[in-house]
Amino acid sequence: MMKKHMPPPFPQALHGKKEIKNSSEILEVLRQVKVNIPLLDMIKQVPTYAKFLKDLCTVKRGLQVTKNAFLTEQVSAIIQSKSPVKYKDPGCPTISVNIGGTHVEKALLDLGASVNLLPYSVYKQLGLGGLKPTTMTLSLADRSVKIPRG
Repeated sequence: MMKKHMPPPFPQALHGKKEIKNSSEILEVLRQVKVNIPLLDMIKQVPTYAKFLKDLCTVKRGLQVTKNAFLTEQVSAIIQSKSPVKYKDPGCPTISVNIGGTHVEKALLDLGASVNLLPYSVYKQLGLGGLKPTTMTLSLADRSVKIPRG
């Protein structure tokens, strides 16, 4: 059994595009032409000119334009695949404090939290008097619950 020959569905696609061989000559001629007839009539009479003008309008030519862009240090590091220097966690901010005659080393620095706590041992050292009872409970970030003494 012989196979029946089937032509390709779009045979013109197999031929490729025809390039205008002397486009520089045509461009030079078009620069020198002074037309006394309407432009559309001239294009109709010379099909090569029509194709050349169409290519001028539709084909995008790559322009060699140098452009400068100013990049920040972070963007430059990303483009160059350099990672910025990473610093370790400094931990809790602490200071040394003298309250009355008592020196407290590594007292936590208040960073504007809404609740301030003082260890009971430090409270006793300072001799600040009796504690006021409270019904407050503290839920900490690790989901543990603490009940303060006062």
